[in-house]
Amino acid sequence: MPDIAPDKAEESVQAARMTVRMLEQLATHEELGVSEVARETGMTKARVYRYLRTLVTLGYAVQYNGSDRYALGPKMQALARVIGQSSEEGVVDLTRPLLQRLHETFDHTFNLSLVYGDSVTIVESLQGKGLVGIVVQTNQQLPLHSTAAGKLLLADRLRRDGNLPEGKLERFTPHTIQDREVLLRDIEDVAEKGWADAPEQVVLGINAVSVPIYDHREELVAMLTAMDSIQFITREPAEGLIRALCNAATEISARLAV
Repeated sequence: MPDIAPDKAEESVQAARMTVRMLEQLATHEELGVSEVARETGMTKARVYRYLRTLVTLGYAVQYNGSDRYALGPKMQALARVIGQSSEEGVVDLTRPLLQRLHETFDHTFNLSLVYGDSVTIVESLQGKGLVGIVVQTNQQLPLHSTAAGKLLLADRLRRDGNLPEGKLERFTPHTIQDREVLLRDIEDVAEKGWADAPEQVVLGINAVSVPIYDHREELVAMLTAMDSIQFITREPAEGLIRALCNAATEISARLAV
């Protein structure tokens, strides 16, 4: 089979790049017009139109009737659902090396929690290296009001909905927050500083610090958490630990971005 001429090969590569770029744009917007796609990709409007019409023909894009607006088509949405079936594994795989790096740098227990609707579950944990280690149960829902990871989900819901979910605030220790007004102020503080802690609020003698991980739609999907005795993660957590957690979460979020 004859080789493709260099100029034709480069043209094919460029076309593939532009197609992928257009799909990325459609995936991160509810709808787009030809002019917007042209501006984002640097292509002419005529060329964008031809590409979009091809994507429509193949089922990867749809055009709204009576307008020049385009959105993801049924084939792309079906592909997204297939990918979504293994999205949990993808987040875990991306996070595991950074979890290990944190574990090698600090002596604490480090956890990865995933968001499932309105609940949070620890799915991965590396036990601390202290003489007395902390072992956590995985694949069980965390109480939101008394755990660092849970508070991040509450802060996200407060940002989206303007209020906190209703329901009883169960008491685990004398330090568990049970007053809704106090909890609201605590969650507002979490939203402002971008990380959460829960000193002795679910288990006496234990503190945790948690930071959020976002996907390409800027939706909260996971949390990184450090846990240890209150002796080692104090009520005023070390800035170095918070910074390391935030840097790791930012790196993971960037890898999840389109």
